[in-house]
Amino acid sequence: MSAAPARTLPIAPIELRHMESFGDCVGEVARERRFLAIVDGFPPEQVAVWVAANRARGNPLHVALDGERVVGWCEIRREALPGREHGGVLGIGVRAAYRRQGLGRRLMLAALTEAQARGFERVELWVRAPNVAAIALYTTFGFVVEGRRRDAVRLDAGPEDELLMARHAAAAPAAHPTPAGHPPQEPR
Repeated sequence: MSAAPARTLPIAPIELRHMESFGDCVGEVARERRFLAIVDGFPPEQVAVWVAANRARGNPLHVALDGERVVGWCEIRREALPGREHGGVLGIGVRAAYRRQGLGRRLMLAALTEAQARGFERVELWVRAPNVAAIALYTTFGFVVEGRRRDAVRLDAGPEDELLMARHAAAAPAAHPTPAGHPPQEPR
């Protein structure tokens, strides 16, 4: 299947009709073993329960669609523990054929805009240190490195560090971020 230009693909909140395709998309990205904390997809029943729970909590979950096929997603899960409800954790993935066309940026913009409207004050994520393209994208949205977990992941590429990045609503750039031009700085 050939990929449509990402700039023309619609971004929308997930709907029940997207469930199967969303699960396939997550599984495809997971099996690459390079970007997500998981290395395989989930059974359809588990995907449905997870999405329903996130929708019930009002968590942003947007998908990019090529026709009816989910080709990418961005979600922000609100923290549930007492004292942490002001923040959430961002997860994002895009099928390989649709990368490097601005789709990740559009998905993040949709999810972060909704998160801000829903009162999220802090959004954080974990990213593997070798994933410089993702780190650069996150930086354009005002994410900064807050910590590093050394030798956190050991898969096919060998040991990799993971970075904790976060952005705070008060320090976040406008809805249309521009590249910062500087690599993220780690705390000293």
